[in-house]
Amino acid sequence: MLPAPVVSVVVPTRNRCDAVVAALTGLATQTHPSFEIIVVDDGSIDDTPEALTRFAAEHPHLAVSIIRNDPAIGANPSRNRGIATARGDIVAFIDDDAVPEPAWLERLAAGLGNGAGDRIGAVTGLTLSAAPRNAWERTLKGTQRVHVTRNGTATRLVGTNMAVWRTLLEQFPLDEDRAGVADDMAVSGRSDEEGLYVLLRAAGYAPRVVGDAVVHHDHPHSAGSFLRQAFRGGRSAARLVHKYRLRPRLDLLPFLLGSATGVVALGLWLTVRRPLAAATGVDAAWLFVVPLLFLVAGAGAIAYDDLARKRKSPWETLVTFPLLLVYYHVRLAGYVVETLRRWTGSQP
Repeated sequence: MLPAPVVSVVVPTRNRCDAVVAALTGLATQTHPSFEIIVVDDGSIDDTPEALTRFAAEHPHLAVSIIRNDPAIGANPSRNRGIATARGDIVAFIDDDAVPEPAWLERLAAGLGNGAGDRIGAVTGLTLSAAPRNAWERTLKGTQRVHVTRNGTATRLVGTNMAVWRTLLEQFPLDEDRAGVADDMAVSGRSDEEGLYVLLRAAGYAPRVVGDAVVHHDHPHSAGSFLRQAFRGGRSAARLVHKYRLRPRLDLLPFLLGSATGVVALGLWLTVRRPLAAATGVDAAWLFVVPLLFLVAGAGAIAYDDLARKRKSPWETLVTFPLLLVYYHVRLAGYVVETLRRWTGSQP
């Protein structure tokens, strides 16, 4: 029987002293026989540096490396710094606000097969979010679920719960062209791993879901982080479309068309409603039928995504629907802003 591969676990962190210690404590219980932990502290200004040093001293049996960024450089650049120092054949990733179950690493490594030649390339596990504590968290419930195609290929990777062969990460580094550095790495733009997924699929790899490789993710959300995640997510989606020559994001199309035709309809309504009514007796309110149809189509897509993909109950979908509409329109704003920057050449 072949020995288990050495795994390097990369943990980017910033200003989350207590959370990152909880994540590392979970890593200390792993059943996988051979792994190292690489923590990349992205310029924390709280007690994180001292807490990391203390954790390493209290766990001398663990191979813990601590890398410090000063100044902060962002989530994916931090991950790439960790990859550059990794000694394992496999690199696993977990965020500083997630706690793995004991068999997490062992199951991820087993799911990758016997090497990059197996054409799996990467695996992603099951990420269970904490019970929502407010409306913002209820609205985002289920966003980290991963679905599989009919042939078993994962439809995405999740940065807080994935593992990749190191040779592939050296060939396909994580995207670093992001929307700046955020204090909260979890809302630094999203799409952290989507570029990697696109490159792996283009190279003929078929990432898999390992459903029993579980991490428990507890990320608090407020109104501010909810809106930042939506806007930065839209910007990141536009970046991916531009960088990898992808098709425009269809999930945003109904809202884009609804908003555009709505503006046109409003302009016409303000200018022609009185002359139209005087000449024909027809109420100009019918001008809003087309934008309304687009918005209904978008609303239907949201409902399907919530019920079928995110596994929300009908009641959860209903009560979070107004905030979902806000989320998608803010995401659309980010997408449009970034697209215009690319078109005008104001963004590299």
